[in-house]
Amino acid sequence: MTNKEIASVLQETADLIELTDGNPHRARAFSRAARSLGNLEDAVTDRLTDGTLTHVGGIGDAMADHVADVAETGTFPLHDELLNAIPPGLLDVMRVKGLGTKRTRRLWQELDVTSLDELETVAETDRITNLSGFGTKTQQNILENVRQLRRYDEQWRLSDAWSEASSVLGTLRALDAVQQAEPTGALRRRMETIEQIDIIVATTAPAALHDWADERFEVSSTNDEKLTGTLPQGIPLHLHLSSPDRFGTQWWRTTGSAPHREAFESAYGTPDAHATEDSLFEAADLPVIPAELRENRGEIDAAENNALPSLLTVEDLQGCLHNHSTYSDGSASLERMAQAARSRGFSYFGICDHSQSLQIANGLSPDDLRKQHEEVQRLNEEFDDDSFRIFHGIESDILRDGALDYEDDLLAMLDFVVASVHTGFSMTEDEATERVVRAVQNPHTRILGHPTGRLLLSRDGYPLDHARVITACAEHDVALELNANPYRLDLDWRWVQTAIEQGTLISINPDAHSTEELDNVTWGVAVGRKGWLTPEHCLNAQPLADFSDWIRNGPSSA
Repeated sequence: MTNKEIASVLQETADLIELTDGNPHRARAFSRAARSLGNLEDAVTDRLTDGTLTHVGGIGDAMADHVADVAETGTFPLHDELLNAIPPGLLDVMRVKGLGTKRTRRLWQELDVTSLDELETVAETDRITNLSGFGTKTQQNILENVRQLRRYDEQWRLSDAWSEASSVLGTLRALDAVQQAEPTGALRRRMETIEQIDIIVATTAPAALHDWADERFEVSSTNDEKLTGTLPQGIPLHLHLSSPDRFGTQWWRTTGSAPHREAFESAYGTPDAHATEDSLFEAADLPVIPAELRENRGEIDAAENNALPSLLTVEDLQGCLHNHSTYSDGSASLERMAQAARSRGFSYFGICDHSQSLQIANGLSPDDLRKQHEEVQRLNEEFDDDSFRIFHGIESDILRDGALDYEDDLLAMLDFVVASVHTGFSMTEDEATERVVRAVQNPHTRILGHPTGRLLLSRDGYPLDHARVITACAEHDVALELNANPYRLDLDWRWVQTAIEQGTLISINPDAHSTEELDNVTWGVAVGRKGWLTPEHCLNAQPLADFSDWIRNGPSSA
């Protein structure tokens, strides 16, 4: 198990203790241990092996025993006892935005709420307002958040679905009955969230696939062309079956969105049976349209005019910007993060820890920022490498009035600034847009970070006039971040084309808080491609020398 997975079990234990009115000191002990392990640079499992886990703050002998059990089995006795002490649906209730352990306990004890269904019912029948401290507005917010959670529960993030699909594909490709197995549907198009995993298989022995499915997951329906069911993790799986001679056509048919297929067939008729997609497009006298573009957003016209873009790839990325270290809320040191970026082949690395106003993320004080600046300079001297450089940045909070954190002299000391909103999300579209545009107009801002602040399947972003923000970025030479964290993927890919048309650069930033999260760029590239993103329009696809020029010649240098 990863450090975060182990820490999650400990934090859930703390929540369960509070939920069952247990000892608050014990709950805080588990929370502290969870934070310590979540911020640990090295692997918890390594600490268990070498006996140094108790050297970590908040981890005594007893807690270390609990951690060892979690690492081995995914749980431990106290966690199991607490789970058995509450109704099974109560953890779902606690997931509702705005409900913590204390409010969930009151709803349970005073209104017998033990599931989302019951919570929705008491909200709809105006019973929550009978509780002291729960007004009409709170009740309405709870009801809206329950319904939002239900919508989210019917979808899966791209990265999670891809992980599950990769496991299934590996098993399928090992079967003698399978000639080819590939992802298809929304997964292949790299939608940021999906409702199901679609996989297509070329086979001459469909009966063998039926037998395989019965052993691997819960099958709900079958026919000659498709098996549907649910994987053990809860995600629906649609397994499309095709004969090898029709595989290309079936793969095309199951990949594209309905509007894409309709537009194609309107122009070129229903495709004949083809063994490969290449031959299908060749028969229509078209170049192969990349799967990510098959959304009926102009890709067919572009193909007809030989104007399809040469889409960005992970290999095109030269630099890795917007990353965090132990200076703020990251789990690895600045040097270790930079070394990890260098080992991945990047030629430049941007450190952008949180600014002082975001205290919950240990935002840097002015003195800490100066200290970090000195370390960046020292590390660059130690690297003594013309092919790799650390750039000193900051993820500066956009304050409520649109100003940036820190005084101008500190901001001027930095190589670049990523400006982001982290607090005060309750804004109208006009308020949010004005706040963001003011930050973009600041001469120190070079990148607008996660423009809407959304967290996929958890929190909708604040409303934003994207067109106005993109225009402001174009006018002030500010790049738009496509935050590659799979929980964000913000800027939404649907606005990438608009940015490109106005000459605004897109920066694929991992927002990495650990060395492993540097690989988040994979997801940013995936959805950036959906927005027709090419290397020439990607800021960090620029070579080191060109990026250095962009930094040096920015608005703040004028």
